[in-house]
Amino acid sequence: MWKRFKVWFDQLNTSALAFSARTITVSDVEIILRQMTAADIGAALDIERDVYGDTPWDRFVFLSELQKVHSRLYVVAVNMAGRVVAFIGASFHGADSHITNLAVASDCQRHGLGKAMLQAMMAVAEKRHAARMTLEVRTDNANAQQLYRSLGFRDGRIKRNYYASTHQDALDMQLDLSPACAEMEQGKV
Repeated sequence: MWKRFKVWFDQLNTSALAFSARTITVSDVEIILRQMTAADIGAALDIERDVYGDTPWDRFVFLSELQKVHSRLYVVAVNMAGRVVAFIGASFHGADSHITNLAVASDCQRHGLGKAMLQAMMAVAEKRHAARMTLEVRTDNANAQQLYRSLGFRDGRIKRNYYASTHQDALDMQLDLSPACAEMEQGKV
C-alpha cells in the first residue's frame, strides 16, 4: 500500500514528460521526431507487424503506456510524406530509465534512424538526471546489439524465454549515464 501511495505522490510532484518536436536529417532524409499520440498507434502496430511478423504489443498496451504521462515517453519518427517510420518508448523511475520499445520500419533500417532516436531518448534521460538506461534485446538480433554497444551499452545477463510469443531469450543491456559512473568506468575516479 505504501509503495502505491509513494508512486502516486511522486507523480504529483513530477511534471508530465514532454518531448519538443524537432527535424533531424538521417542519411540525407529529413525526419520529424515528435511525441507519440493515440492517433499514431495504428502506425506503430503496422511497424511491429513489419519488423516482428506479429504485434508484441496491442492497441490497449500502447494506450495504457501513453496515459502514464509522468513516467513514460513515446516518440515517433515521421518522414516528409507524413508516414510514421519508427517509434521508441521509455519509462523513467528515479535514477532509472528503461527503453521499453524501439522499432524502425524495415525499409528505413540501417540508415541511422534507430541510433538517432535512441540518442534523443538518452538526452531526455540525462536531462531528467537518470543515472542509467537499460533495455532488452533478442539474443539473435546481432544488428541491434551492435548498435547498442556502439552507444556504450554493456551486456548483462540473459533472460531465458523472455519473449512470450516466441520463447526467445533476451540479453539485458545497460548504459551508465551519470558522469560519476562514466568516470569510474574510464578509471578516472
